[in-house]
Formats: sequence, structure tokens, C-alpha cells
Amino acid sequence: MNAYAVTARPEIAPRLAELYQGLRPAVDAETYVDDYLSKPVAEREELAERTGRAVDLLKRRPGADAEAHAWAVRHATAIHQMTTLYAFDRDDPEAISDAMLHRDHLMAESVVWWQRQTGDKIALAAHNGHIALRTYIPDTYPKVQGEFLRERLGSGYLSVGLAFSQDGTVRRFMIGPAAPGTVEHTLDQVRHRDFVVDLRNAPAAARAWLAAPHTVKNIGATYPGHRQEHRCHLPRNR
Repeated sequence: MNAYAVTARPEIAPRLAELYQGLRPAVDAETYVDDYLSKPVAEREELAERTGRAVDLLKRRPGADAEAHAWAVRHATAIHQMTTLYAFDRDDPEAISDAMLHRDHLMAESVVWWQRQTGDKIALAAHNGHIALRTYIPDTYPKVQGEFLRERLGSGYLSVGLAFSQDGTVRRFMIGPAAPGTVEHTLDQVRHRDFVVDLRNAPAAARAWLAAPHTVKNIGATYPGHRQEHRCHLPRNR
């Protein structure tokens, strides 16, 4: 944004530099995040307030190039999304669900903006729990990215989940075979090693099975961490 401002609106460049002071990463991403989250909550809230003012400043001062201005505002918005997410008090259990709701809403909003800005089709890669049409874990994730995307994009958003029975040769953790009765165990009975099934057009023989809730693996970034198995109705979530 500073480079954009220097060229398009030089009169606001010093103010932007002031608002972003101390935010530019000078270390690797993991160290940056750890250092950032170690700051007191009040300091993180003040940083979020500053990045919000930067977004507002850019919005109020468009340049001659509308597309360049749109991208500058978007980049500033992405920074503001990061600071607002990290402003939640991670030590407060009651704030965790609010933070996760905020996070998934931001992720969905970014996808919608990109699609409408570019007009392109998008393949979005994320954990099953984020791209599902309904949350698996309502107490921690009240509403997930996929649900927000379906609301905004309608049938233009298709959720595709991935499942596996057990791990292969490249691994850090050992994953045992899926238990009988789980989605993964049932799908693993198919003779094909890899396959895709469209739940929107399932044959009659599969509809009764699909109508009932089944246990699915939900392995996220913190494995082993949160409870890994959850029950859901596949057609509703996918």
C-alpha cells in the first residue's frame, strides 16, 4: 500500500507509514505470529484500530487507476483482517468461538471479493471442516466458511470433501484403519483406490445410508488436538 500511495496519492504516504509502523515482518512467519500473539491484548487491539484507519484512509483517497486502488484497498483489508483476528483474547475460552466465527467469515469474504474482482472460477483448498456447508463443531466453530460462501454464491459454490481410511508411507503421525460404521470405512470398501462420488445425484440404494448421520474424521492443523471424530449428515454438509 505504501508503494501505491507514493505513486498515486503521495500526500497520504507518510500517514500510512505511521499507521503501519512496527507491523512489517522482519522475521519468518512462525516467529512473527508467535511474537505478535505474545503482545498484550490492549496492544493488539490498538494495532487493529490503526490498520482499520489505514483502510479508511485509502478508501477515501482513490487514485486515477481504479483497479490499482481496488487492489491497494484489498491488501490493506487483508492486513486489517489479520490484526482484528489476532486482537481476540486467546486466553479467554469464551472468546475462541467468536474468533473462529470471525476467521471463517473473513476467509469467505476474501474468496467472494477475489471471484467478483477477477470473474474467474476458483478452486478453494481448506480443511473439510472449513469448506463444509455446515459446521461439524458448533461450540467452537459456530458457522464456517463454506456456509458463508453458500449464502453469498448460492449453487455457484460446491463443497468437495476429502476422506481417507488410513495413512500411507509418508507420514509424521500413524493413522489406524477407519472404524466400521464410519464414512471412511464405508467408502474404503469401494474397489477403486481413488474416486469421486457426487452426493447430489446419489442412486436410490445409497440414499438411505446418506440420510442417516455418520462419523467422519476431522483432522485439522492441530492434530492430535481437538476431538477428531464427529457425526454429520453428508448431504447437508457437502
